Amino acid sequence: MKKKIRASILTRIALLFLIAMIIASSITYFFVYDYMIDQEIQQGDRFAGAAAHSVSEMIESYGLENIMEELNTDEDTRDEMHSIFRFLCRSTNLRYLYLYTINEDGYRQYIICAANTDEDDQRMQREYAFGTTRTTPLYRAEINVLNRIKDEDYELIDNEYGWVCMHIVPMLDENGNIVAMIGADCGMERINADAMNDMWQVLLSGAAIIAVTCVIALLLIRHSVTRPIVALSQRMRRFAADRKETGTPDKRLILYEDEVTDIEEIFGTMTKDISRYVSDIEALTEERIYNQTQLDVARKIQDGIVPRECSVTGDRFEINGCMRAAREVGGDFYDLIRPDDRRVCAVIGDSSGKGVSAALFMTTVKASIRENIMAGRGLADTLNRVNRELCASNPENMFATVSALMLDTETGIVTIANAGHEKPLILSREPFYPDVMSGVALGLFENSQIDEQKIVLRDGDGIFLYTDGVTEAIDTGRNPYGDERLREMVRAEYSEDSRSYDTLALIRDTLASVDAFAEGGEQFDDITCLALVYKGSADAWRTLPPELGSFGTVKELTISALGENDRAIDIVLACEEIFTNIVNYSGADEIRFAGRCIGDTWLAAFADNGTAFDPVTAEREMPQFEELDRGGMGIMLARMKSSDMVYSRIDGYNILTMVFEAEMPEK
Repeated sequence: MKKKIRASILTRIALLFLIAMIIASSITYFFVYDYMIDQEIQQGDRFAGAAAHSVSEMIESYGLENIMEELNTDEDTRDEMHSIFRFLCRSTNLRYLYLYTINEDGYRQYIICAANTDEDDQRMQREYAFGTTRTTPLYRAEINVLNRIKDEDYELIDNEYGWVCMHIVPMLDENGNIVAMIGADCGMERINADAMNDMWQVLLSGAAIIAVTCVIALLLIRHSVTRPIVALSQRMRRFAADRKETGTPDKRLILYEDEVTDIEEIFGTMTKDISRYVSDIEALTEERIYNQTQLDVARKIQDGIVPRECSVTGDRFEINGCMRAAREVGGDFYDLIRPDDRRVCAVIGDSSGKGVSAALFMTTVKASIRENIMAGRGLADTLNRVNRELCASNPENMFATVSALMLDTETGIVTIANAGHEKPLILSREPFYPDVMSGVALGLFENSQIDEQKIVLRDGDGIFLYTDGVTEAIDTGRNPYGDERLREMVRAEYSEDSRSYDTLALIRDTLASVDAFAEGGEQFDDITCLALVYKGSADAWRTLPPELGSFGTVKELTISALGENDRAIDIVLACEEIFTNIVNYSGADEIRFAGRCIGDTWLAAFADNGTAFDPVTAEREMPQFEELDRGGMGIMLARMKSSDMVYSRIDGYNILTMVFEAEMPEK
């Protein structure tokens, strides 16, 4: 059953009135209670003073000692004195009246006691007869009287004799010494009843006021609130059924303007606005559904161009890639390309902007890079060509950062070209960021030049590529994920058992780490990762003692593989120069060598844990005569004899790989 609004409002008003009356009654009760106690204390003080005055005159007339002697010896005198006290108690409306002294031990010794009622008087005669001594502690009022504190000669006491206000009046001799005390007790029981009676009077009068107020409020609420609200409610129901029907409000007498009249006045205008807004929302909803459908189609198309996850494996390598867009479609991309059986290419990029425009630009860049790579062009040549194409036709001035690498699966040599992208992370026992030229993003400057660099990967090492969506992810405190956090996370993925990385697990754990770091925040940028691990032949390496005589092993392996010919002698000579420099100048205590035939080429690789030295980028000028015996001539000779020379510094080891065009022996 629906609750009537007027009943609800009336109930709340009545409840507020009731709470107000209860509070007012409680305040009245406490004020009346305190007032009546104060009046009773003042009245009791007057009665006690009157009774004490009468007793004082009697004591002054006969003398306290004489009265005590008479009371002690004559029972009739005690009865007469008791009658006098009883008369004073009744005439002054006191509950108890008693005369007593304080002995040397500080205890009360009672002389005469009387009470207003017969029952109380009989009890007093039994318990406080002449000469009775009470050892209970003195009350505060008695102590104040003994200390001559006049304003504190009364005390409220609630004990087995009832709730009374005890007044103490001292009896003084001609020298002003206290010889006795008169105690006068006023009953206080009626005070609580009188205060409660006043409270009930306030409550009853308040209830009557509430009843009359509720009737008046009901009439006012019905006219000014419920009737117009019901009318508005009916109009709202009709609007829900047909928003074009606004209805006409019922005419009523308006006594004054208030919020309800304002609602009635603006409701007509509001219904027209709502009708127009609903029409606009319907149109926008249809457009949004259409756009969302187009975005879903674009996402499916992009998934076909750049899959969410992709994996390529071979005998000597393993690559895994992953892309997660911040919106339905994104500007990040990656590509895994096999231009021939020996090489594998990995490309990662990040287009400027987000959404559909970035996705379209990304598609153009990715397709152009793949086309040039499959045509047999090198990485630098490819990126420079793509840059010129974008600059020639780029009306929106968009750009893309790209990092590309080409792995020779036979040699482990990786060619890297970077166009303004994040630095790659070398995957080794201790991951590190190599010194790679950053280059300029594609599409910015037509005459920019992107160069290539080469590094050598050992067995189990690899390269991790990523977009800035990883390192620039932020937590709730606006702190970035950062390069160092990424390096530490990757380092934990290294397996000591396999001495390598699981590329699929590395990518998934990277995404999980970024998600955990940015938990509670929205992914603001696309995230793309690409991990490559090289699986060369670890058995091909020979460990050699760091002494010149060990070169015989290198020579023997080379001659046995290439045979006795002039080219083999040149290769041995070049290798001897490199080996001699390592032994004499590097300070290494460990040297390793690997050599093998790859088609018509001979691959010779040296690894040592000596001082870092890059012979590839060393000064290429002709050394002075006095420097010829310090290795300068040997490095120059090795460069001349080899067709390619690649240097890397990984985990504290110098790794130098030389490629020679060789005359292979006839089989």
